[in-house]
Amino acid sequence: MKIRPTCDLIWETVMNESAPPAEAPATEEAATGSTAVSRWMRTISVVFVVAIIAVVVLWFVGGRTIHYHAQVRILAPPAKVYPYLTDPDLLKQWMGDVAAITPLDDKGDEVGAKSTVLVDSNGEKLEMVSEIVEITPDKSLKVRLTCDMFVVVSDYQLSESQGATELSLDMAADFHGLARITAPLISSAIQEKLEADFHRLRDDVESAK
Repeated sequence: MKIRPTCDLIWETVMNESAPPAEAPATEEAATGSTAVSRWMRTISVVFVVAIIAVVVLWFVGGRTIHYHAQVRILAPPAKVYPYLTDPDLLKQWMGDVAAITPLDDKGDEVGAKSTVLVDSNGEKLEMVSEIVEITPDKSLKVRLTCDMFVVVSDYQLSESQGATELSLDMAADFHGLARITAPLISSAIQEKLEADFHRLRDDVESAK
């Protein structure tokens, strides 16, 4: 008479212990999947926010006037160096990527004289308008370059020292539109180009007869 209750007890125990685990794996899988999705969503959200912050920062930084400076010592008097700053053919020799300089008037080397400057960098073309703002032959030259993306004012100063010329350039650039975002990213490249151009200018002047 005691055998049946014992069998019933064993059967109930087996059923009670075996039933719940059947649902456990599905619950764990759902929880794991939900956790993975949540992590991806958080990661995407963080990346998106960081990207927005980066663009905003670049926009404000690029909206400020960015200054560049270059200088070089040339073993030639200022009278020999100066034409390389004003003559279109000589300018194209040392200014990298400048394809053409075309006068827009007959003012020559006078304040207010304008020219179009065509830059061709690996097939990417950009046209600017150049205007002489200030000029003192053999001593100084200030030029403003204008296009849709920026306004650049270049101030050249020449001084003589023991028969050589100390040439310096102070350039102030104001960027507009989308160029404001890229300006801080390309500042170092612009600086390197200015220095390379000045070295080319020095070599051209010193090698000229």
